[in-house]
Amino acid sequence: MATTQKGPQMDNTWFKDRLADKKLSQRKLATMLDLDAAAVSLMFRGMRRMTPHEAHQISQILGVPLLEIMRRAGIDVTEDIRKAPIAAHMNESGRVTQMPNGTHDVVASPADCPLGTYAVQVRSHSSIKDGWLLFVTPAQGKPNDHMDQLCLCATKAGAIITGIVRKGYRRDTHNLVIWPSQETISDADLVWSSPVLWIKPT
Repeated sequence: MATTQKGPQMDNTWFKDRLADKKLSQRKLATMLDLDAAAVSLMFRGMRRMTPHEAHQISQILGVPLLEIMRRAGIDVTEDIRKAPIAAHMNESGRVTQMPNGTHDVVASPADCPLGTYAVQVRSHSSIKDGWLLFVTPAQGKPNDHMDQLCLCATKAGAIITGIVRKGYRRDTHNLVIWPSQETISDADLVWSSPVLWIKPT
């Protein structure tokens, strides 16, 4: 059930004006974000939290600095430069391998990412995404709370897979649209999911 967010509030009027400047409707924006129109409506009414990834997409669509988008969306931001460890790597099939402590390189983390954010590096010589970095939230939540979001997901079998979380065909399961291959794993038994906050091409 959607609840009104606390703290800084969504500046609905500002976003409507920026969309009007670009001659965009909320429905068209939803299509560009690959979201349901109702989800965008709830977001602009302050009843659904804008994710950092969505803020980044909207920043590019509207041609407005990311920090401005985030502030207008009521997201607390800090401009402090933080460092994130590259704590894991993944292949083109979305399979993630964690690296031992003491072997992590560090990279600058996007300003809006929370403390504890870590990066996962794509390692696939045959892919144009080779070397890309995915910044992942440290929080491990329930997959049902991350529907239609790109996440790192842990299965009951012990695998960690990167994919978009969708509802499964069987009860208490989830389908995963694997990133970057776009293949689908059906009826996966997931233990937790951690949303990808940023994707940084190299």
